[in-house]
Amino acid sequence: MKLLKTIILIVISCNLTACTNQKIVDDIKIIQTIGYDLEGNNVKSTVLYPSFEKKGETNVQLLDTKSNSYYDIMPRLNTKTNTPIEYGQLGMVLFGKSFSEKGIEAVIHSICRDAQVGSRVQLGVAEKEAAEILQMSMKFHVPYYIAGMINQNIDNGNLPEVNLQTFLFDFYGEGQDPFLPYMITERGKIKIGGLVLFKHDKYKTNISIKKAFILKMLIENSKNGSYLLPLKEPRNQNEDYILMNSVNSRTTYKVNEIYPVPSIAISLKLEAQVKDVPDHIDLLREEQLRKLEKEMEAHFVQEIQDFITLCKNNMVDPIGFGDLLRSKSKVWSEQSFESIYPKLKTSVSVHIEIIQTGVGE
Repeated sequence: MKLLKTIILIVISCNLTACTNQKIVDDIKIIQTIGYDLEGNNVKSTVLYPSFEKKGETNVQLLDTKSNSYYDIMPRLNTKTNTPIEYGQLGMVLFGKSFSEKGIEAVIHSICRDAQVGSRVQLGVAEKEAAEILQMSMKFHVPYYIAGMINQNIDNGNLPEVNLQTFLFDFYGEGQDPFLPYMITERGKIKIGGLVLFKHDKYKTNISIKKAFILKMLIENSKNGSYLLPLKEPRNQNEDYILMNSVNSRTTYKVNEIYPVPSIAISLKLEAQVKDVPDHIDLLREEQLRKLEKEMEAHFVQEIQDFITLCKNNMVDPIGFGDLLRSKSKVWSEQSFESIYPKLKTSVSVHIEIIQTGVGE
């Protein structure tokens, strides 16, 4: 009898808990994506939240507001709803270009102080206005659509690992600058255009999705990503390129010298799959396979050096050379590193092994 009473109490408690949670969800608007833009001297905030109109159906609603400070964005949004609005399940924060050029540190601080926000929140920068990207995403009826795009391209594409946690690590750590996905529009559709490279908390420059692949190989062991590689000796215009997919990569760094000018040796080992090979290249023949590997190696040596030059010219360090030198030096400061960063010497070696091949038509 006591056991029966205990079971009944547990069931009743679970039902009450379920009803209570359902009521909370129904009685608040849960922001899942938020965007920040500058409009004159004001901050414009645009939020997406789900509304559950029918069982199994989710619609996406949009609210926006303006203020001379982002601090009172939430109270202003609350004045436009019949139920409270909260961050709850925030999954994406998108900054407009002009907003990110002025600096995003204050917003990042605010997000970090909110106990409801997790470290896996995605961040990104819009080519123009964040509001435009958010409005375009509404047609998919998924509040996390933009975050889903980014995560999918991290798992299967050219984007390196990036989220709020990685941004904070690079931003607050010494010797490495953060980066974020760059969201653009193309023929009325949302597209990941590459990465924005930051200097501290400010937008400095952006790089293409191809160069994002270079960075991905340089900072993590990449097991995905694709790259369209030009051929040195094409037979015709339709055979100018081959498509390469990364199967596995590993990059190691060796500090050869710290003073007076740092010198770092970079070694990349890449296992690749080559697709859509022109039919005049027979990769079943050992000499042609090795020739293509050597051609690819030379290409990536130059691409890596060009990317490092781009970073030095813009005084950004997404690779983390500063952090590497800091770990090897007893006396290191960010100021002294920045003074010698443009003179940093690098040597690059690349070893590529084609382990899977395909033959084009």
